[in-house]
Amino acid sequence: MTLFRTFLGAIALAGACACTPTWDWRSVALPDTQLVTELPCRPGRFQRDVTVAGVPLKLFMLSCEAGGVTYGVATADVGDPARVDAVLFALRDSAVAAIRSSDVRAGALNLGGITPFSGNSSVHLHGQRPDGARVDEAIRVFARGTRVFQASAVGQSLPEAALKPFEEGLRFDLEKPVAGPN
Repeated sequence: MTLFRTFLGAIALAGACACTPTWDWRSVALPDTQLVTELPCRPGRFQRDVTVAGVPLKLFMLSCEAGGVTYGVATADVGDPARVDAVLFALRDSAVAAIRSSDVRAGALNLGGITPFSGNSSVHLHGQRPDGARVDEAIRVFARGTRVFQASAVGQSLPEAALKPFEEGLRFDLEKPVAGPN
């Protein structure tokens, strides 16, 4: 009887896992900002000190993986409006270099609440990992005031079901106060 219950429990667990969707989209507020994003998985939180375009930054990131795609949303306060464009261009260019993409067609980014900087852009990249494997990346870089943001999805391929909710889910909730650290 105990073996039978164990077997039924294993079947129930397998059935529950089989019914779990690949992308379980949820709204996530980026701490200390008014940016809200849609992520298909529970994100990990990371913080590190980096230098971008000669500007030392404390970069905060939310990141998770679902369906073979890694999603990330990062932010840092540049502090000086005169340096924001350089940081935005450097963030985009470092993504291009990381996957050795040769087809860089940056598009305009129309996202309500952003501050109009020339470095605000949306790019879909095709390149390869260091091991030669194919990789695609969709990246958006933008700023609100002196705070820069980078949102990216990276995977061997980026099907619409994996990318569209992520890209369309980026928004500033300007009615709410800045989300504090959670």
